[in-house]
Amino acid sequence: MSHAAAIEMESVVCPCGRGASPSEAFHASTRRYVACPACGLVFLSPRPSSTEVEEYYRENYDGSYGAAESSADRQPVFASVLAHLLEWRKPPGRLLDIGCGDGAFMMLCREAGWTCSGVEVSQGAAARARAKGHEVLSPVDLDHLTSGRFDAVTLVNVLETVTDPAAMIGAMTRQMTSQGMLAIRVSNGLFHHAVRTPVRWCGAQYDQAFHLFSYSPNALRTLVEHCGFEVLSLRNSAPSLGPVTSAHSWGRRLKWRLVGGGLSLAAALAYRLSAGRLVWAPSFELIARRKTGVRECDHV
Repeated sequence: MSHAAAIEMESVVCPCGRGASPSEAFHASTRRYVACPACGLVFLSPRPSSTEVEEYYRENYDGSYGAAESSADRQPVFASVLAHLLEWRKPPGRLLDIGCGDGAFMMLCREAGWTCSGVEVSQGAAARARAKGHEVLSPVDLDHLTSGRFDAVTLVNVLETVTDPAAMIGAMTRQMTSQGMLAIRVSNGLFHHAVRTPVRWCGAQYDQAFHLFSYSPNALRTLVEHCGFEVLSLRNSAPSLGPVTSAHSWGRRLKWRLVGGGLSLAAALAYRLSAGRLVWAPSFELIARRKTGVRECDHV
């Protein structure tokens, strides 16, 4: 989000709704992160204004990262989220994918039997998804849809990047059927905070792993329950193949595979030995069901 003019910044409160004053968490090279003492959520504060963030994702994100997000290394991620959702809700039904990118995840869901629609801010990514035959809505379009339309809503690595995740989930609640399902994948803040040093050794620009919000499993559970959902399952997510490609040196690729593979194996082992209580993979997934009679987050 680089502009010739100064970027408008704003302070942030935790979306968990408990009103606790955040404390210092850590500094990245150009950013300051704070933590909510009530739920443990870590977030950027101060940060660019909502208008600045939306403009970046609409105009610039696709050129910087969006094309990479649609590459083949994301297929294990998409397959993992879909398999998790199918354990709790099988098609037929209508599915809404928020932040659908170029439609790769919707393609898998459509093949599984879902009738899919997506929401995408990035103009370039939305155009590629429509070229594949997907219905892609803008956030404004979504506001005008009939409520209670979707049986499942998915957010794959989206809640880290939105300026008001509680409002986002509240808006999704209005679009769901009375027993609608919510599938979320986010980066695991506890994992990423712990491995900053070894990942830098691999040569990654590691500050990119920290977005507007950095969730722990407890922080995401707290937010989702606050917004009127019952959490059904929370588990490790399959990792993507990573940011290292054949364009990088063999040494960097080897270091990434050794470190990334070792950490993923350790996370999987910890999850199994703890009977699912220890979720420590680089990313995790949550499946939740809308509670009967609950319409939206209390403060949205």
